[in-house]
Amino acid sequence: MVAKIPSSGKGLSQRTGSCAGLVEYLEKEVQGQWFSLDREDVPAAEVVATLDRNKRNLNRDADKYYQVILAPSQAELRHIGSDPEQLRAYTRAAMEQYAANFGKGIEGRDLVYFAKVEHERTTGPQDRAVQVGDVKRGQAKEGEQTHVHVLVSRTENLARYTERKQAGELDRKNPYHLSPLTNHKDTKRGVVVGGFERKQYSERVEQAFDQAFGYERPLSETFRYAHTMQHGTPEECAALRSQALREQQQRQALQEANAQQQPRQPQQTVTEQHTVQQSQHQQPEPVRVPERRPSRGISM
Repeated sequence: MVAKIPSSGKGLSQRTGSCAGLVEYLEKEVQGQWFSLDREDVPAAEVVATLDRNKRNLNRDADKYYQVILAPSQAELRHIGSDPEQLRAYTRAAMEQYAANFGKGIEGRDLVYFAKVEHERTTGPQDRAVQVGDVKRGQAKEGEQTHVHVLVSRTENLARYTERKQAGELDRKNPYHLSPLTNHKDTKRGVVVGGFERKQYSERVEQAFDQAFGYERPLSETFRYAHTMQHGTPEECAALRSQALREQQQRQALQEANAQQQPRQPQQTVTEQHTVQQSQHQQPEPVRVPERRPSRGISM
């Protein structure tokens, strides 16, 4: 499971204005079919209007929203049969983890977000096959490529904030501004309290998938393994490879032992085999349907 939060940039990666351009781009595969915390089939126009409206006290050049991409592996997709309904339920669980990861005591209903399931992906400049010239950029990737795009407002849910403020549940003067790209990580002092630990979020999203669908994840498929292989020391990488190899060998040994313990089907006796063969050769007599004669009409 890859949980990616793209950084802000130019073009569709720019987050300082309306989300209309990105929403329009995400309509390329299928029109509509956006969903939120508690709704299905939200129109694209409503997605744009709701996200663009949910902002307060943000500078002109500040990010107004962010994108979260949830990309299950092909093994994970096979495990759930690429079921869109299960992916939508999982997305909502992942956004609960997104809210909790800020360390501010908020929940998924304190966010404003909309998501969409897509089933196709194309090669980009970051793909190794494109870099070495094996495939061209923009070519459709093979195999199961189902993934989820989530657009989430930087400002917490203003409607819920106002409601809680009026009910006396909050004493904060302003709503939270929630940036998953912040450099703060579980800060205890200063202007910013909390933060967003992206590594921890990736691990939580992975664990949420395993718990929701009973997926027994090999060590070699974990975020910890991939992160260590990319950023760890040679000693850490070697130790984790050895651990993954031992785990794989244990899995294979367990599968072989289970296969040997399975009860064998009892063999048929000669008499039983002869009876089965006779029943196979004996065809049932066809049922005769009486011919239906047309009724005579009444002449006027």
